[in-house]
Amino acid sequence: MQVMNPDPARIFQGTAWYYRRYRRPYPVQLPNDMVAYFHLNGSGRLLDLGCGTGELTVPLSAHVADAIGVDPSLDMLEEAKARAAQAGVANIRWIQGRAEDISFDLAPLRLTTAGVSFHWMRQEVVLTKAYELTEVGGGMAIISDISPVRGRDKTEAWKVRRRELIEKYLGSERRAGDHLHKDFISEKRPYAELIAASPFHTFVHKEYPYTTERDIDQIVGFLYSTSYANLRLLGDRADEFEREIRDELSRLVPSGKFIESGKAEVYLLQKK
Repeated sequence: MQVMNPDPARIFQGTAWYYRRYRRPYPVQLPNDMVAYFHLNGSGRLLDLGCGTGELTVPLSAHVADAIGVDPSLDMLEEAKARAAQAGVANIRWIQGRAEDISFDLAPLRLTTAGVSFHWMRQEVVLTKAYELTEVGGGMAIISDISPVRGRDKTEAWKVRRRELIEKYLGSERRAGDHLHKDFISEKRPYAELIAASPFHTFVHKEYPYTTERDIDQIVGFLYSTSYANLRLLGDRADEFEREIRDELSRLVPSGKFIESGKAEVYLLQKK
């Protein structure tokens, strides 16, 4: 059952500065595998849906003739433009909009990507549109990242305390900007099931385990990049929240080295 869609431009409102600086980079092998699988050789067009601050768009643009980054947030796109300028990249066009609204004037596409953004989209619609806009031999890459901060499978004391403090200040229900996460994503179908029902039908699946070491500034900066624990949501309690989370987590991890493990996954879908 699909619920009403909140304004997607507001889900990450106020997070873009932190998003660009504190989000975990993709494992290096992941984009390399995408380039190899889809034979990206400097020709063709890339479409990056939910591009955020250009984490995928900018590096992949070196392997295509031109690229398009689409995101509902103007703040995210401004940071993406700054990332591209810093890297000396000039073959990317940035468009504010929703993935569901992409039009046929973007065709033909060699590759469409959705980097840890697909869960926010009307997935059946996006899969169908991406297929229709894609040239034969091209395809789509869907990336997910299994390392939920709020997951109750986290048993280390500092991770449990981090979750408890988020819930203390923002409630037990996961936020998604101005809404609750469950109001925006009413059900979660496995990607394998969604792809099987799409025109692509089949996929190749790859996993990339990783371990990341962060300091307390990076822990806090990452939270401010999220849809569920950012400064806008914390409002006038932001200073209090930051003091408490810094004090509590530093007490639990005196070394200041916070280790997190997770797994990035990619689904590679080809139009045959």
